[in-house]
Amino acid sequence: MKIAIWGGGAVGLGLASALARPKNRLQIHVRDDRAATAIRSRGIRRTGIFGETRTPADQLDILRDARGFTQDPPDWLLICTKAFSASEVATELHEFAEELKSSTRLLLCQNGWGNETPFLAFWPTDRLFHARIITGFHRRDLTHVEITAHASAIALGSLFEDARDTEGARVSLGQLRDLADRISKGGIPAQATGNMRAVLWAKMLYNCALNPLGALAGRRYGELASEPATKALIGAVVREIFAVLSAAGIDLAWPDAEAYLETFYSELIPPTALHESSMLQDLRAGNQTEIEALCGAVERLGRDRGVETPVISALATLVRAAESRNAA
Repeated sequence: MKIAIWGGGAVGLGLASALARPKNRLQIHVRDDRAATAIRSRGIRRTGIFGETRTPADQLDILRDARGFTQDPPDWLLICTKAFSASEVATELHEFAEELKSSTRLLLCQNGWGNETPFLAFWPTDRLFHARIITGFHRRDLTHVEITAHASAIALGSLFEDARDTEGARVSLGQLRDLADRISKGGIPAQATGNMRAVLWAKMLYNCALNPLGALAGRRYGELASEPATKALIGAVVREIFAVLSAAGIDLAWPDAEAYLETFYSELIPPTALHESSMLQDLRAGNQTEIEALCGAVERLGRDRGVETPVISALATLVRAAESRNAA
């Protein structure tokens, strides 16, 4: 199985550390010159809750130009960029997609909802997959990523009904399990799923409830869940999302918001209590956040279905204002 990664940030390096193997060099497209040079020299170091691993540089093939993927097309190309970069990646990939799409499957490893949209104009849906990641990856330096939290196994699946393999046979969960097994053997739990829509919206619930609040308040997940004021806002966000999903006809594993919140506080928060959201990290660094792929996506779906989302919209407005202040 040949695997490649587009993106040398925290998630890209974290997954690379699990997927690289001595006899099969893993391709990674890294835009930043300093990061590319450092990874070529030092490889990747992963620390955190799953222990420490080191991926030697000779197991990695660092690409500065994404066209390098066409020289030896991978079976899987993992898109590990920020959600707001999806359109940019799709535009670049479109230029050489014909050389890849007959043999390569895309796996979108991004937060948010709707990241597949810019790829649909040119990439077949039977070769387009998603990953749901509720693992906290924090890049400590150019070659060092720390796993700070892990709420659930990485989930791999398709939003589409026509996912097929290179011979035209329908892609089975077993084929997705091959990739999931490789990630798991590399030290990060992963699994295949047959209900990706519900899985991704469950992640949206988690991210929308925690990331904007954490970014604005400068709090870790556990602090947000224990302080009465922010806990009340978490509940309001979750209830608004359930109202939107109900109007859109999207079912989840929980019958209502209260059932989800019970799972949220008993199962999801404890293993991630010390984690700081990537949105908080981005605001601190003066970077763009993924607010549009998270709360923005809920706002848009709510407007389409005639459901108001006042709390979600207020949080999104405040994050946008913080982004504007950083950009000024």
